[in-house]
Amino acid sequence: MSLLFVVALAVISVIFAPISVKVVDRKAGWPLAAIFAVAAYFLVRESGPILDGQALTWDITWVRDLLGTGVDVKFALRADALSLFFALLALVIGAIVFIYSAEYLPKNKGNTSFYTIMTAFTAAILLFVLADDVFVLFVAWELVSLASFMLIARSGSSGESGSIRTLILTFFGGLTLLTAVSIAATQAGTTSLDGILHAEFWAEKPILTAVIAVLIATSAFTKSAQFPFHFWLPEAMAAATPVSAFLHAAAVVKAGIYLLLRFSIVFHDVAVWNWLLISVGMGTAIMSAYFAVQKTDLKKLTAYSTVSHLGWIVATIGVGTPFALGAAIVHTLSHALFKSSLFMLIGVIDHQTGTRDIRRLGFLVKKMPFTFVSVLVGALSMAAVPPLLGFVSKEGMLTAFMDAPIGNSYVVLLLVGAAIGAVLTFTYSAKLVLGAFVDGPRDMSHVKEAPVALWLPAALPGLASLPLILALSLFDAPLSAAATSAAGEPAQMHLALWHGINTPLLISLGVLALGIIGVLFRKELWKIAEANPFPIATGNDSLSMLVYRANRMGKFFGRMADSMSPRRHLVSVIVLLWALATVATLHPSVQLAPKQPGIDRWIDLVPLAIIALSVFGLVTTRNRLSSAVLAGTAGVGVSFQMLLLGAPDVALTQFLVEGLVVVIIMMVIRHQPAKFKRIKHSRRRSTVLISVLAAFAAFMTVWGLLGRHERSELAMWYLNEGPEITSGSNVVNTILVEFRALDTLGELSVLGMAAVVIGAVVSSMPRHPFAKGTHPRPFGQSNLNSIPLRMLVKVLVPALCFLSFIVFMRGHNDPGGGFIAALIAGAALMFLYLSRARDGRIFNQNVPFILTGIGILMAVFSGVLGLTHGSFLYAIHFNFAGQHWTTSMIFDLGVYLAVLGMVSMAINGLGGYLRPGSDIKDLDYARQSGPLPATPAVEPEPDGDEDWPEPMNPASGNSKEVTR
Repeated sequence: MSLLFVVALAVISVIFAPISVKVVDRKAGWPLAAIFAVAAYFLVRESGPILDGQALTWDITWVRDLLGTGVDVKFALRADALSLFFALLALVIGAIVFIYSAEYLPKNKGNTSFYTIMTAFTAAILLFVLADDVFVLFVAWELVSLASFMLIARSGSSGESGSIRTLILTFFGGLTLLTAVSIAATQAGTTSLDGILHAEFWAEKPILTAVIAVLIATSAFTKSAQFPFHFWLPEAMAAATPVSAFLHAAAVVKAGIYLLLRFSIVFHDVAVWNWLLISVGMGTAIMSAYFAVQKTDLKKLTAYSTVSHLGWIVATIGVGTPFALGAAIVHTLSHALFKSSLFMLIGVIDHQTGTRDIRRLGFLVKKMPFTFVSVLVGALSMAAVPPLLGFVSKEGMLTAFMDAPIGNSYVVLLLVGAAIGAVLTFTYSAKLVLGAFVDGPRDMSHVKEAPVALWLPAALPGLASLPLILALSLFDAPLSAAATSAAGEPAQMHLALWHGINTPLLISLGVLALGIIGVLFRKELWKIAEANPFPIATGNDSLSMLVYRANRMGKFFGRMADSMSPRRHLVSVIVLLWALATVATLHPSVQLAPKQPGIDRWIDLVPLAIIALSVFGLVTTRNRLSSAVLAGTAGVGVSFQMLLLGAPDVALTQFLVEGLVVVIIMMVIRHQPAKFKRIKHSRRRSTVLISVLAAFAAFMTVWGLLGRHERSELAMWYLNEGPEITSGSNVVNTILVEFRALDTLGELSVLGMAAVVIGAVVSSMPRHPFAKGTHPRPFGQSNLNSIPLRMLVKVLVPALCFLSFIVFMRGHNDPGGGFIAALIAGAALMFLYLSRARDGRIFNQNVPFILTGIGILMAVFSGVLGLTHGSFLYAIHFNFAGQHWTTSMIFDLGVYLAVLGMVSMAINGLGGYLRPGSDIKDLDYARQSGPLPATPAVEPEPDGDEDWPEPMNPASGNSKEVTR
């Protein structure tokens, strides 16, 4: 349970963050850092068995297998030595960054959002590195992307473009990751990450293995900012300094590194993996190091240096040997320490001087001596100068490169490239120190050293390189265990400053010599680099061009439907369906199965006649009211056909929907002209042709595809096994609320959003005078007409409510359920509305929203109850008071309330006013005060081919009073 406790602590920090900010403002970083420290302590306490090879695991079934496939999706956590390393890295660096933030952040300025998103990010990265199910892994990966996006975006307009680029690129990596793990899980027959990594299909299917390797590598490249996805990280530096220090030096980018290390157990000897990682990694390292030399902004310089060091790590992972993976882990630690420190120290410089541009800085060595020493130590470690940890980790990577599986000649080329990258690394490290503290042209006499509470937390990770060097042997066993976890075979790591005179040492000495020479001539060399930017077309330009072209293409295709005419929307779809139906049914190679006996019955002609007569009336009438009624009768015919086919649930649902929709349509058409406008004869002919094609496609599809096979195997399984599993004989209802409850929950959410949209759109629509031909019903003339219906609803509404209750309760075994019961209750509400003498809301304005929200929450609650039995939305069955009960009734009740909320929203939104622009309260007041003035309207539209005219402005004096 320790793993669950650690993740729970991270989640608690998210909840606690806004509360702590409310109490102590920016100082909330201290208690939040304490939470992370406690989580790290619990991980360290369990580290003994983990380092001995006994992984710590915890899991609970998330989605239970009900179809006999043998696959359960689990919320599974697993901590081996590799996961432990990355989890502690995130927790420890995160705690330091939070302590730093407590002094760095401004007072009373958006600190709630900062701490909330930062803690959410920490929880996401912790979940990612501890996940042992690929579904959990993917969800955590996307949460990391979202948190990163929000932290960059919260910096304002300066971070808008960078946040969008980050989102686009990292979500692209999420798609490739989803594709890769989906294929792997399907092949392995499990969603367990450990099970997938140890599956047999990797060796049996080398081509598939290579494809998945490329997909995984691409996903990792997007997160770790490797070419061609490298440009998002420097642009993300618009975020606050603590964000840069944590997300882009110690966490987000390390998610990509972790992914590569985790899958190295499978891909370490796959040639495409080796070549791809080595070439892309070292190419990115050299390119980004050169970009870093060009920069004068300290933060962007450090950002490009991050990309460069990540390239070193990726190339080292590409070598694939156990030693190489261990070397990559060592440099991951080294880089996290000095880079997080440097980012925070740059924030200190910016905080004290108001700038981080070396062209606007001055001689700060004497003004900020503690900050200078801290930056110097971090930069020396970054430049791999002995005796610092960065030197040890770089020596390990150079040693690993000598065993790269790419041939001796390419190994030499790799070492030459590494040497070039190391020289550039030394150069930009020197530029960082000298440009910030020595060479600047401005007078810095007014600058003071930062408070200890600000510079000390920033300096700690970088300064840790010094004492760690004295205790390198203590890290041999943990790093060996982590490398063993990544490689899948024993790895022996031995960290030391001196390994004798060898090729890596000679390369390092050469780099130091060239670097010192470059420092001596730095002003000339730096001017040349800054004056010659490369490449001309940056990654930002390429992505912007891609987005621009995609927008242009979208507009081009969007023109096909860029119209208010339904005809234009439907014509291309109908023609396409006609072509598909024609090819599918008439092609010579298509052999149709014989029709099943007994499916053609004479009684089916009755609903067909109802539908045919309704459709004939629809195409011949110009009256909108008649069209609404005929659309309803066509729906009744369809409902009757469903009933004859033995689907009473579906038939009853369709019938009730048709009745409610007809009334809602009438609420709309009363504000429109009484008749449809006439259309030209040429358009009539084309419309008839398209309609005939649509009819032909529909007929050929139904005739060719339906009634030619028995029930499917899945349908028979539901019919045979469903009643025994669910203790309910209504298979339709049990499928909706038990077997496929997750689908229903998704549909319920869409239904709820539709209700909200109805309310938002109708309430925000501009109100205009009635168009020509509109005949609104004034107040005071419907009282007599409503008396019979008002007398009827006194009996009808209680009867419908009682029927709604009965239908709801019997839904588990007989036709009924929450959806149908809600429609019956909705019919009662509709009758109540129609019985009123005037328009008005059926409920208070907020009630539909409350009903919808409670309904969705209740459905989710039933899913949470299922977790107690191992799976979300698992239906718990039990007997009480001699009756069979199930928690799916709670889910069904949620459906009931949400549907009722949507129906009441439609009544309130469309029937809650007499005319546009008139509020209910105003109309009630006017009614009590005296007779209402007649509704202003323009002349009814004459018959003809004219388009609808624009509504007339009553203020112009040209409107006439029309009463009915």
